[in-house]
Amino acid sequence: MRRAAGAAARALGRALDLLLAAMLAVLVASLAWQVFGRYVLDRAPSWSEELARFLMVWITMLGAASVMRDRGHIAVTALPDALPAGARRVLAAVADLVVLWVAGILGVHGAALADLLSVQASPAFEVTMAVPFAALPAGAALIAAMVVLRRLAGED
Repeated sequence: MRRAAGAAARALGRALDLLLAAMLAVLVASLAWQVFGRYVLDRAPSWSEELARFLMVWITMLGAASVMRDRGHIAVTALPDALPAGARRVLAAVADLVVLWVAGILGVHGAALADLLSVQASPAFEVTMAVPFAALPAGAALIAAMVVLRRLAGED
């Protein structure tokens, strides 16, 4: 079970990293086109700024999930480093429970917000505003999945 959970976490992490790289490339291209249109063509496209904003939200949420795999988020480690191994494991478990709790809150309220905004259309693409706001529950679910998979793999 530990090996399968570790493999699943690595596969999910790789898939997220590939998706994030593609999204970042599209974001950079969109912003480059925005600058080119504004300063060279003297007419900025309206869609490129909106696409960049939508991608920024998705990249932030998916990126947060991606770095959860290796505990890549910024952390102050003075207390865990000072504790014996057993207490360090307990503290890591408590921290993971807090992360799961926060991810649950973010997921529930993010889904409610996406649902609330599903009747509003975005100005340039005219798609439902649930599209960018769906990043909140999606990111929360992936963060929780990464924490659970890391725990099941036996990684503190």
